[in-house]
Amino acid sequence: MNKYIKIPVLCTVIFLLTAIPVFSQNTIDKLQDNVNLFSETIVKSLPFSSTMGLNWSDAYIGQLFDLPPHFGIGVSAGFTTMPIGSISDLAGMFGYDLPDFKAGFPLPGYTVEARGGGIILPFDIGVKFGIIPESELLSNMMGGAKIKYQLFGADLRYSLINSKVLPVKLSIGLGYNYLSGGISKSLPIDSLSFDFYSAEADTDVSLAVPTPDLGILWKTNTMELKAQISFPLVVITPYAGAGISWAWSEAGYQVKSKIQVNGADITDSMIEDLKGLGVSGITDNGFESILKDDNFNMRLFGGFSLNITVLRIDLTAMYNVMNNGFGFTVGTRFQL
Repeated sequence: MNKYIKIPVLCTVIFLLTAIPVFSQNTIDKLQDNVNLFSETIVKSLPFSSTMGLNWSDAYIGQLFDLPPHFGIGVSAGFTTMPIGSISDLAGMFGYDLPDFKAGFPLPGYTVEARGGGIILPFDIGVKFGIIPESELLSNMMGGAKIKYQLFGADLRYSLINSKVLPVKLSIGLGYNYLSGGISKSLPIDSLSFDFYSAEADTDVSLAVPTPDLGILWKTNTMELKAQISFPLVVITPYAGAGISWAWSEAGYQVKSKIQVNGADITDSMIEDLKGLGVSGITDNGFESILKDDNFNMRLFGGFSLNITVLRIDLTAMYNVMNNGFGFTVGTRFQL
């Protein structure tokens, strides 16, 4: 390891805003240990979360220029989970104790998505996006928390079986997903500090972080190879699939605060000491630690759609093989 939406989003923010303040003796070493664990955990969950959307029940939707033409457009929303321990430990370093979610910490998401059939060859192409930009209005609605969420993706699926006799379709596909997000909030803590060893002072010193703005950030780029089988019946289409992927991810924290060391401005020598501990972006106005990692992932997914003429209602369950996380999405779309 390298040392480094509406209702769903509201739920995540409520988790953060209703946390209980806690205080303890903190050190930069302990903070970095927690951010390392957080990054190790979340990089196994981010690629899984990025695969939300485009999990349509039909393994192949047909040719674009058939009569009728085969295409669809719709929306989906849901959540995936990641282990709660690393997030709780990192949040606790900044004075907050998150609730204990037994089933895992929920990462919500949504997509607007479209898929078009192939031309001559038996393939189809899908695209998806979901964006929640930072805004003053949304921040006021969320009690001062700032939210960022972006999800973009596309896939190409090639049909191996598209039986005209038996109700079965089988396809393989290649997809790309980009997911980034974060939650930040001003914390009502006046006396937060982190100790570290200063070579200049030849002793431990205290890094004061009064009334900090804390941001927890994440980002991933994922390439996925997947296979899916579906059984198109008249009013219901069951389906199942699996995907293996490689992801380039990063995650960490960002603190904005008028920092001081032992009541004085931080010196260049102390900045170098902190960099040696893995802290970066250090100025008089804050610091951060963003850790990076590349990793292999695998997921299973399946569910069914209800087919009402040209309307599809999809229910999908997903399982993260790498860390036993799970996810659920519900979607609706117009499809010919």
